[in-house]
Amino acid sequence: MRTRRSIIALAVSLLCIVQAQAQTPKAPLQIPNPHYVTLDESIVVDVPVTRVWARVGGFCDITEWMNSPEWEDCRYLQGDGGLGSVRSIVHEVLVGQTQYSYTYAQPPRRDTLYNLAHGTLAAEALTATTTRLTYTMLWDDSMLPDDAARKRDEEARRARVSQWLKNMKVLAEGGKLPPKPTGTLRAPMTEPLLNPHPSYASLPMSIVVDAPVQKVWARVGKYCDIGEWGFRSCNLISGKEGEIGAVRSIGHSVIVGQTRYSYTYTQPLRATGLYPMYHGTLEARPLGSGRTTLYYTLVWDSSTQADDAARRRQVETYRFLFQKMLRNMKKLAEGGTLSPEDKRAPVEF
Repeated sequence: MRTRRSIIALAVSLLCIVQAQAQTPKAPLQIPNPHYVTLDESIVVDVPVTRVWARVGGFCDITEWMNSPEWEDCRYLQGDGGLGSVRSIVHEVLVGQTQYSYTYAQPPRRDTLYNLAHGTLAAEALTATTTRLTYTMLWDDSMLPDDAARKRDEEARRARVSQWLKNMKVLAEGGKLPPKPTGTLRAPMTEPLLNPHPSYASLPMSIVVDAPVQKVWARVGKYCDIGEWGFRSCNLISGKEGEIGAVRSIGHSVIVGQTRYSYTYTQPLRATGLYPMYHGTLEARPLGSGRTTLYYTLVWDSSTQADDAARRRQVETYRFLFQKMLRNMKKLAEGGTLSPEDKRAPVEF
């Protein structure tokens, strides 16, 4: 009885915290009218997906397949290559991860417009012996001066990504790249981070669903399905369902990475306040015959919290809310309906 009362008390406490957060007015976006653009390049590798990912899918494999004199060898500034790890390449943070993909972001810097740059590297099995490697980028180009500058920026990014994929194909198929060309290291960025001492936390959660992956994803995997299994309502502010760069009304969240059965989202920088680098990833992964594991993973910068006690409460809040969402998704994907209690959730988070 005491355990049950403790759980109820915790639930009430956490919901009160979230409701208070929801009612707190939010500052305007740092960039009021963002214009999100994406590029998507892919290449076919004649190697099974497991071998491809083992060879080029590590977060710090980047300096090998970039093969560029601009960058020193990658090392980890935080973590060991898992969720929340920070690599020395522009302080990029691993903010989303699935079985054969990862998504990274660059943290905002002080007194600098934040273009929300994200990249996703993904491997998908085409056959038992062939794999498609895809590199996707998203960024906000609204701060560039004109269309000509935007076009040059996109063309430069596309050329780099295309070469990176060719290099990854060579490595994954057992070949060797030519020696790194001679050149000069890129000058380090001098603008300090907006949050000077970030500490990235992650919270992986999962649930098994008794339904095949295609059925599960069709039922709960659309970007605004969260309005049914999570928060009270959802609509798209811009973009289209299933496209990177789509923005939904809940938290002004933007899809910054996706694969066939996953998406990763974040919230844009506000004009004032600390930026928590909050990211969420929903993934559906086949589990044997007719079953699926749903994964919901969160990554955020916990340094924005006042102390260790506040950080613990934040983790408890996230776990309570998102495990409930996973249970709701399971019920829906298995053909059930949600009860009024299942639907009870804060207006916004």
